[in-house]
Amino acid sequence: MAVTVSSERDAVATPIQRAFREAFYAGAISLGLFVLFIGLRTDQNISNELILVQRWVLLAIVVIAVTLGRFVYVAYAVPAMERSKAERAQAPAAVVAEPGFLKRNFNRIGLVVLLLYPIAMVLLFGFQGSLKWVDNFGIQILIYVMLAWGLNIVIGLAGLLDLGYVAFYAVGAYAYALLGTHFGLSFWILLPAAGCMAAFWGVMLGFPVLRLRGDYLAIVTLAFGEIIRLVLINWREVTNGSAGISGIPKVSFFGLMSFNVSDPNYIAKVLHIAQSGAYYKIFLYYLALALCLLTAFVTIRLRRLPVGRAWEAL
Repeated sequence: MAVTVSSERDAVATPIQRAFREAFYAGAISLGLFVLFIGLRTDQNISNELILVQRWVLLAIVVIAVTLGRFVYVAYAVPAMERSKAERAQAPAAVVAEPGFLKRNFNRIGLVVLLLYPIAMVLLFGFQGSLKWVDNFGIQILIYVMLAWGLNIVIGLAGLLDLGYVAFYAVGAYAYALLGTHFGLSFWILLPAAGCMAAFWGVMLGFPVLRLRGDYLAIVTLAFGEIIRLVLINWREVTNGSAGISGIPKVSFFGLMSFNVSDPNYIAKVLHIAQSGAYYKIFLYYLALALCLLTAFVTIRLRRLPVGRAWEAL
């Protein structure tokens, strides 16, 4: 009887003991990893001198959160998942249930969330406070999503290890900036023109390396990316070097309304609303979202075409 009780106590205490041990290890590892990233931070004082700011309280909060999270996961979540797995293994085969509402309508819900995101940020933080959220966490992410979809076609479907893919993005961006500042063309003309310019350089690079594969293709495309970067930085007479190109004309609302405060058809003047820089960011967000959806549609259709199926079969 005593042996049975002792074994039962050991069985109950084992997950807790393991949780304490792993929580201690997780806390020690997080302390070592975050002490230089969170505990210490460099800053500049009023005299423009570099100083070291100590944030031990924030570091302690992070370490405690990691420790408690690991403890809860090992002590309670892991045994619960193991019990659930054992119950499913012992249960008889059941009829496959229909997917739930969230799974059936996941794409629609995601699209609604994306459409309402700028409005929610404005309601939460106001027009000026929403600039960071709409720009950094909206527009920039959508731009990189489009780049990722394009890179997925090259590497994921075609299987070509292209390490200079971002160079075409730079070519299109600088083509837009140079044509806009020197010729004053509209955004709706510059957008396809920049895409055609990037595609042209893609074709120019594609023909010489058409027969290359593997590491050789990676080296050539990496070299192309470095060449583009060095040319854009050092050709100061054209690209203004690392300072970049300024005075790029803003996007207009299909020529009907402008986002420049000095223009007579400024959106706030036309709609008789308060002036704010958030209008421009919100418009760019929805424009980037529309381009993202177009990119997704083209990518999906391309995968269903014979050439896309041939890529996936490689």
